[in-house]
Amino acid sequence: MNLIVTSLFIISTTFAAIVNVPADSSTIQAGVDSGSTGDKEYNQPSTSGGSIEAFYFDYLNTLNYEQPKKFKLGSGKLLRKTVSTAENLANYKIDEYRTYLNIYFPDAHSDYAQRFIIETYIDQKRWNEVLVGLLKFAYLYQNSALKGPVLENGSQIIQQEKFYQSNRDELLSLIQGKPEAKEIHDSYFEFLSTIRSLNDTKLSSIFQREAWGFLGMYSDLPQSSTVLMWLAEVDLANQAPHSALMINEKLMTLYPSSTDYATVLYQTGTLRQEQFSEFEEATANFRQFLEQFPEDSRIEDAQYRIAVIADQEMNDWTTAITEYEVLVTQYPTYTQSVTSLMRIGEIQASKLKQKEAAITTYNRLASEYQDDADQATEALRRAGKLYEKSKAYEEAIKQYMIVHDNYPGTDGALESLETCAKLYEKQLKRNDKAKEILNIIVDDFPDTKSAKKANKRLKKLNK
Repeated sequence: MNLIVTSLFIISTTFAAIVNVPADSSTIQAGVDSGSTGDKEYNQPSTSGGSIEAFYFDYLNTLNYEQPKKFKLGSGKLLRKTVSTAENLANYKIDEYRTYLNIYFPDAHSDYAQRFIIETYIDQKRWNEVLVGLLKFAYLYQNSALKGPVLENGSQIIQQEKFYQSNRDELLSLIQGKPEAKEIHDSYFEFLSTIRSLNDTKLSSIFQREAWGFLGMYSDLPQSSTVLMWLAEVDLANQAPHSALMINEKLMTLYPSSTDYATVLYQTGTLRQEQFSEFEEATANFRQFLEQFPEDSRIEDAQYRIAVIADQEMNDWTTAITEYEVLVTQYPTYTQSVTSLMRIGEIQASKLKQKEAAITTYNRLASEYQDDADQATEALRRAGKLYEKSKAYEEAIKQYMIVHDNYPGTDGALESLETCAKLYEKQLKRNDKAKEILNIIVDDFPDTKSAKKANKRLKKLNK
């Protein structure tokens, strides 16, 4: 410990020598009895004593009042240029204040260090950082004697600066509000939640920094899994899916009992499917999701994704039919169930060349989803076309006429009637039946182009 104290004292002495400030802590304290942010004054606490924290805080006090200097750059009179150290000094200050907080937060003089951070960002006009610093003070230093004046001055800045005008009232409400007193880790979590709720992309990188800081201190707490999930969401929004995937893997590894596990597992499968084309791994994630979370509201989506991967990505037609069938059977009201049943028919017809099976599937769809007129009509017409291709024209006509019988007056019925008329005339050579169908078109769809065409065709057939 003596070595640490000596080392830090040397640092303080060296810096004091550079800025022409005495290194003796009592002398330093005497010179900084009050500090200011804007036109607000704050009394500094006494740091008498010889602890390492006291020396460190004396150093921060000195650093807080250090102003940028100018120095000569280059050698020779013609090449020498005066350069300001303002930005470098500000960055150095922030680094030192954060280092102190990393060691002592939330105790010792952490509230003063946080105040110094806010002041430095105000000087730099980094208004995003000022806002987050004020929120942090409001949530994490509720018992500090500095809270009132720091937040009052912060409220004035928010009222005055144009940067905050888009949501000024909301920000003032957050700064001036009185968060419920909680354990420090709970308050920190609420602080992060508040930043996230602002939904401001300009705060994204700051949120990430603060969230990782939370995890560095409280990784053993249940809230840590939620913070990790939030970080993954930020990476996704920032077009960084790989790091989001790794964060998800970390969450699932470290917090297997987390209430966020289901969401992250589903998201992991989605990332593997959509971003990285890792279809086997994605399928494994979705199957695990189905097994572990059978009551989750996304269970149907997971089953559908398994089927789609087998179908569209792996060309495993048998598995695809099986998985689509599970979806249709177990979740008949799911939004994609009718689409899945239609796809089963397509695979049977075009991939597996199972015409009869496909026709059965299409008729099943028309029967089970009668209320979905568009899909039922399409299914019946597809069955009709399969009969046409195999030259089973009578069966094809029966399929088409079901459309007319079940959904009269619809576009699907009109198209089906027109097809029936052509089949009777061209394929079956049954002009009497063709004329019968054409008359139905004229009666059921008057004042349409189809009716006019039907009348012309009738005249030719009646000659």
